Amino acid sequence: MKATSLVCLLLMAALLSCNPEVNNDMTNQRIMVAEDIIYDVIIKIPNPDDPWEVEKLEGYQGNRMISELFNAVYTEKIKAYDYHTGKRMSPDEVRKAELQPGFDRNNLGKIQFTENWYYNTATMDIEKEIVSVVLGYENREIDGTLIGYMAAFRLNFE
Repeated sequence: MKATSLVCLLLMAALLSCNPEVNNDMTNQRIMVAEDIIYDVIIKIPNPDDPWEVEKLEGYQGNRMISELFNAVYTEKIKAYDYHTGKRMSPDEVRKAELQPGFDRNNLGKIQFTENWYYNTATMDIEKEIVSVVLGYENREIDGTLIGYMAAFRLNFE
């Protein structure tokens, strides 16, 4: 009886080991959809008379995040880089820049994201990995008309 049970157990183990391996590891199901994709997000309503602009930003509560990002630069938890030259900026350089006319946190109107996007075919989840952000200040005419945005600096998250 023991020999029969042992033979049955070995036979089952052999049969199961012959089946193709089933991959239950969800990370192997993750495919890259976009690498270093860049897009802009307006974070300050450029025209309060435009209902669509108002609706798009209805849920935005990013002022705390902006303050935290500046604090992270000042405490060197994250590094800031000059947008145009790519040169690393010291916390003191960021402080000095923030004192320049027009360089006011209240004038931040755009964030430019660089991201990697992934799609998990098993779970159908889409993941976004932030590589960097560029903070953009509004540039306005004397009459208040928005001309565009000026890059403040880039923050890398990799």
